[in-house]
Amino acid sequence: MSLVISLYVREGIVMASDSRLTINSEEPGPEGKNIYTLAATMTDTNNKTFLAFNRIGISTFGQAAIQGIPVAGFIDSFIHQIDQTPNLSVEQFSRKLLEYFRKFDPIPDIGFHVGGYENSNQGPIPQIFRVVPLLNSYELANPPQDGQYIQGASWDGEGDILARLIQPVTHQQGPGQSHELPHFQIPWQIFTLQDAIDFAVYAIRTTIDSIRFQPRPKTVGGPIDVLVIKPDGTQWIAKKELSISNN
Repeated sequence: MSLVISLYVREGIVMASDSRLTINSEEPGPEGKNIYTLAATMTDTNNKTFLAFNRIGISTFGQAAIQGIPVAGFIDSFIHQIDQTPNLSVEQFSRKLLEYFRKFDPIPDIGFHVGGYENSNQGPIPQIFRVVPLLNSYELANPPQDGQYIQGASWDGEGDILARLIQPVTHQQGPGQSHELPHFQIPWQIFTLQDAIDFAVYAIRTTIDSIRFQPRPKTVGGPIDVLVIKPDGTQWIAKKELSISNN
């Protein structure tokens, strides 16, 4: 599993992801009666956010390997395969990505965020598509409201910790007794591009730090990659690089 998040503000799109790859295995419990799942961390150098044509971002979540090979290699192959059609719109790119991963047998339980800009009579419009091959679906995660494109965020993967932080919470005091804790909505509409970058890192870093102390599989971890897409170009704010390991 993973945590990927995409934010869309007036100035640009921010796409971020963690770097952990875990492998799940089932082991029999005492006397073979129970089954428990072991999530083993294999690497913290897995790439989950990619850039195509220097204008379209892709982030992946869910199943980390296909046929025993990390998904990153297949995404690189897909980008290379469609390199001859660089004028694809974000929606067309999303559809081709869907078609590519639906050719596998079985179809992998994987999902994607695809982000970029489309030109309109209102100027460049940020678009984030959520692509799920297993469900044969791709849909716009940030559709316009009343004809206007709004600022906001979309995330997938291990999102329960982030949801608890920004959603209303009710405190149970006793049988039949509860009250809502103070709740302050995130003002997405006034986010700057820097705010979006900071929130993306906060969301993933807080999830990593929280999972560390919880008795659950450590499925989110490693360096955080952050990609910024603007109408006039792209920039990696943080990106893992190949190096000689000191371990």
